[in-house]
Amino acid sequence: MLFAGLVAASLLWVTCGLQGCPDPAGLGAYQPGGAPVLLDRHGEPFADLHPLETRTIALEALPAHIPAAFIAAEDRRFRSHGGVDWRRVLGAAVRNVTAREVREGGSTLTMQLARTLFPEEIPGAERTFRRKLLEVRTAHRIERHFTKDEILELYLNHVYMGAGAYGIEAGSRYYFDRPAAELTPAEAALLAAILPAPALLHPRRSPQAATTRRDRVLAEMAREGTLTQAEHLAAIAESAMVADAPATRAATTLAPYFVEAVRARLEELFGEALYRDRLRIHTTLDVELQQGAELELARQLERIEAGAFGAFDPGTPPDDGGAAGSPHLQGVVVFLDPVSGDIRAYVGGRDFSSSRYDRVTRARRQMGSAFKPFVYAAALERGFVPSQPIADAPFHLTATDGTEWAPGNYDGSFAGTVTLRRALVESLNVPTVRLAMATGLEAVAETAARAGIPGPIPALPAAALGTSEATPLELAGAYAGLAAGGMRPLPRTIVRVETVEGEVIREWETAQEEGLDPAVTRLVTDLLEGVIREGTGRGVRSAGYTGLAAGKTGTTQNAHDLWFAGYTPGLAGVVWIGFDRPRPVLRGATGGGLAAPVWGAILARGGGGAEEEGWPMPGALVDRTVDPSTGQVLGEGCDGADGERAMERFLAGAVPASVCPEQPGVRDRVGGFFRRLFGGSDPEEGEEDPEGIPGSGGGESLSTGLDVESLLGHPRVRLRDQD
Repeated sequence: MLFAGLVAASLLWVTCGLQGCPDPAGLGAYQPGGAPVLLDRHGEPFADLHPLETRTIALEALPAHIPAAFIAAEDRRFRSHGGVDWRRVLGAAVRNVTAREVREGGSTLTMQLARTLFPEEIPGAERTFRRKLLEVRTAHRIERHFTKDEILELYLNHVYMGAGAYGIEAGSRYYFDRPAAELTPAEAALLAAILPAPALLHPRRSPQAATTRRDRVLAEMAREGTLTQAEHLAAIAESAMVADAPATRAATTLAPYFVEAVRARLEELFGEALYRDRLRIHTTLDVELQQGAELELARQLERIEAGAFGAFDPGTPPDDGGAAGSPHLQGVVVFLDPVSGDIRAYVGGRDFSSSRYDRVTRARRQMGSAFKPFVYAAALERGFVPSQPIADAPFHLTATDGTEWAPGNYDGSFAGTVTLRRALVESLNVPTVRLAMATGLEAVAETAARAGIPGPIPALPAAALGTSEATPLELAGAYAGLAAGGMRPLPRTIVRVETVEGEVIREWETAQEEGLDPAVTRLVTDLLEGVIREGTGRGVRSAGYTGLAAGKTGTTQNAHDLWFAGYTPGLAGVVWIGFDRPRPVLRGATGGGLAAPVWGAILARGGGGAEEEGWPMPGALVDRTVDPSTGQVLGEGCDGADGERAMERFLAGAVPASVCPEQPGVRDRVGGFFRRLFGGSDPEEGEEDPEGIPGSGGGESLSTGLDVESLLGHPRVRLRDQD
């Protein structure tokens, strides 16, 4: 009985079980196959995730340090074992038992090759005795069919290196933009170092982790004698910076930045198994909106460079090896559904083939006045009303160390006294700083954080003007929360992954996080509608978009960043224009003048979403007649102190107490008329500059210790007592 059992076990070992061993005879002709197909929101294909073409290269054409790096990283005893390093296997088993978890697998290069080239027979994700048996037996058979150099050549030509790149040649061109034969020892060690987890150790996304593993490989090469001490020291000192890699086949498709974002997410989940089957990836992309976004952004950037808005200086490319990104003028467009968070359009730069740097998720830039709606939201949450008068006059802030800061408006002029509504519609800086200080700088930061601005937002007056940073996607998400009535959606690019037969492998549900009060967001939307109707965002209308919309412009110091962030009932989106290394786009350029028209032109092409249904938000608003000079609600039949009346909108349940001012005599009314007649007109509407300094001096000097009325320069509107 024992003898029969031993015979059966021997037969199973020789034959790799009942299904037999994979045949390594045809390994030289192996090619990766099957490209996952990307489907848009309507289920129509628009791109695929085809990996980079495998480029085979002979072992003798490579410098000796390349195979040495992979041997040092993955299989130090490659030249001496017969396919399985039993010493390493036993050591790994002991360490796994000690750690009470599987930390090491003990696979040799030959075993990895068996797994890579026979994925169906030896599934890498399967952790069973049968799979390990097949791997070991196949490795032995490979060792019998091929010499060590032939095995090494097969391995280097087919090993998966991340981002759809198979083989050392494809990996070298992807990470360093040059042939493998030109790799330095440090570069070869870096490629070898990332093999255990290419998605997690990607040198662009995780440079520190990749560098640490690279240095370990270099140290092992020095111990093995494949690097001299001088070569080792030189390699350690070499930067681990990788090139802004050339485009994959996705560069010729629609939405290449979106495609690569989807690829990166799926690689984190599936690794190289992503490319083994022709999977169907259902995404959130709206092809029509994406096409419009790519076209309108490209047109605007070309117009800017052609001098349509003033003399354009292309500048000199920075001498930093490309670390600063592209030297050319860039732009970003991102739109998402404000309820589901589904990303509908995604343009991470103007030319994917020349710069793969994804500015949608990676470019953190100052927001400028696109941040202001969250200052006003904080004020409304704490009892301020749109009719609140605020002084727009010069003033200086003195810090404890004696330094002074004098905020100013874009055009250097001041309007005297304005309402909260007008201050936001015209993007006036001085009233915004006053309002932020009266509301409380910590309160502004807290409101912005709930809205989805990641921060950190310092408790400093200048922060009210958008000196903190966010990515375009983060800012779009915060505006989506305004559009959705306070519930902020989490962005989603993938809906589900299916097999060709329709079997669902993975699904992604929509998700939202609680943000701002619904009634407050409804009133903020009402204010931001005015920005587009009569304020700094009028470029949306001039570009041809006539649907329901709300939004805000933004321009940072010296026109480094030009923003428009806005929303309709069905879409929220951001347009950004600037240089990767911040510098002026144009003299006098503004977000309202250059970014807002792009946003409007994109939506004018179609796809604004559900405008006929109105704002899908709770929170009732009521209209009341107010005294323009004080902001107080007027009683029935009453006029303001100057005999004037105006309409204003308030949160239902938060309407200020009504008043009926005493009317001045005829002489006072006539005197007031002539004072207004000869007192000069209001300045023209202007865009914003967070760091603008007023052209005139003087004014008051304020500190944060003053009360609310002193900060506003006008008494606060008295609210009705609430039960």
